[in-house]
Amino acid sequence: MDVIWPTRHHDVDPVALHAADDRVVPAHPERSGGRPWVAVNMIATVDGAAADAWGLTGDLGGPGDRAVFSALRGIADIIVAGAGTVIAEDYGPSRPRSDIVAQRTARGQTPRPRIAVVSTSLGIDPGSRLFRDATDDARPIVLTAGRADPTRRRGLEAVADVHTAGDDHVDWPTAVDLLGTLGARVVLCEGGPRTNAGLIAHDLVDEMCLTIAPALVAGPATRIVEGPRPPEPRGLVLDRVMADDEGFLFLRYTRARSVSGASEPSASSTG
Repeated sequence: MDVIWPTRHHDVDPVALHAADDRVVPAHPERSGGRPWVAVNMIATVDGAAADAWGLTGDLGGPGDRAVFSALRGIADIIVAGAGTVIAEDYGPSRPRSDIVAQRTARGQTPRPRIAVVSTSLGIDPGSRLFRDATDDARPIVLTAGRADPTRRRGLEAVADVHTAGDDHVDWPTAVDLLGTLGARVVLCEGGPRTNAGLIAHDLVDEMCLTIAPALVAGPATRIVEGPRPPEPRGLVLDRVMADDEGFLFLRYTRARSVSGASEPSASSTG
């Protein structure tokens, strides 16, 4: 895999590259300090499809995408995904490679990130692989709302740490702050589209990593974001472009210094 912009570097290690990036939440007049850095990682085809004909993302990627996927999980303290994504993709606990575990431990992180599922309905099966295969050191988290069904909540409380983050629905500023109290300095969101939309609506996305797959899907495929639009576009700055031998592009964007104009690239360790 090569970095092709802003400067060229051949045969880079995605794990080392992503671990070296600066991730400091910028000051914001309407945001309390100290919240975790929020990164989003998604894949889309050249024509904008966020999933294949069966509604899954796994077959869109290749070895390079899986390498970036692992690298980003390697720097995350908590991985967030909507219940629909967790069910459709049959999520299990994160299982980093031994070298990534060693690097995480050296940085003072837990050996593996925890998975946080977002669900107001709590319709996810407590017997699913995510909960069944979890270990005590990476117990799953469930983020839900106060109106959630109490019987379903009790069932999930037996296999996960269930937290309320809002009354009628999951409130994203509350949820992100809550993840910070659980020890997260970096939160990685893996979708789905409605989860991404919630973070964007509240201007909580600090980093957007997008894999462009060299494919055309057409049909009624979903986008990487589906939901109410914010009052104005959220500005981003292109920080880095990588490419692999199979024609995949790996784009890293960071929050613009001002939503009114994206001009300066962020300081990341690419050179």
